[in-house]
Amino acid sequence: MLNKTKSAFTLAEVLITLVIIGIVAALTISAVINTYVERSTVAKVKKGLSILGQAKKLAEAQNGPVIGWDFEGTWSTENNQKFFNYLKPYISLSKDCGTAAGCYSSSVYQLNGNLHSQSYGTNNKFYKFVLADGSVMWFGASISGGKCGLSYSFVNNICATFFYDINGDKKPNTIGKDIFTYYIAADGVFPSDKNECHKNSTGFGCTTYIIQRNNMNYLH
Repeated sequence: MLNKTKSAFTLAEVLITLVIIGIVAALTISAVINTYVERSTVAKVKKGLSILGQAKKLAEAQNGPVIGWDFEGTWSTENNQKFFNYLKPYISLSKDCGTAAGCYSSSVYQLNGNLHSQSYGTNNKFYKFVLADGSVMWFGASISGGKCGLSYSFVNNICATFFYDINGDKKPNTIGKDIFTYYIAADGVFPSDKNECHKNSTGFGCTTYIIQRNNMNYLH
């Protein structure tokens, strides 16, 4: 009668298999999380454009074209307050800091990793407010070029530049990752196209990149 031997995995083989499975699982989970975060960010960037577009539309229906609103062609605390008075009734807020500190305390970084020179949270020339979902916006009206006189690339007659941190003070607080910019101009609301969008850029052009391409492939 022939002897039958049973083959089995050694402990070393089992451990190696488990390690490989763990590595594959970790890589897969990481990829899934990154995909989710990017899709969520794309949706929020579009939401920011919608929030400002709707507020401008309703404010103009009540008060006439933005270029006729009562604010001057200089960048100042008073002008920011005047400008926001028109929009405020049409934006759902949880906190209105005006030009004072208290809505945003984080340092801001550029997409290239450099610390951004502007301290938005404490600069009293920027108007700050927290939206109902915890995101934060701040803006400057007539930053340069006079009243609705600023122009960038395809956007003319810019009246105010808005910054939108989609998750508030939470990290990474980086332009092009969770901070995005928009223009309220005489003839509409537009994503910022101040420069190109890639890892070595400031990140200001990434709002337009996302709106046009519906992805954040510039991060990869």
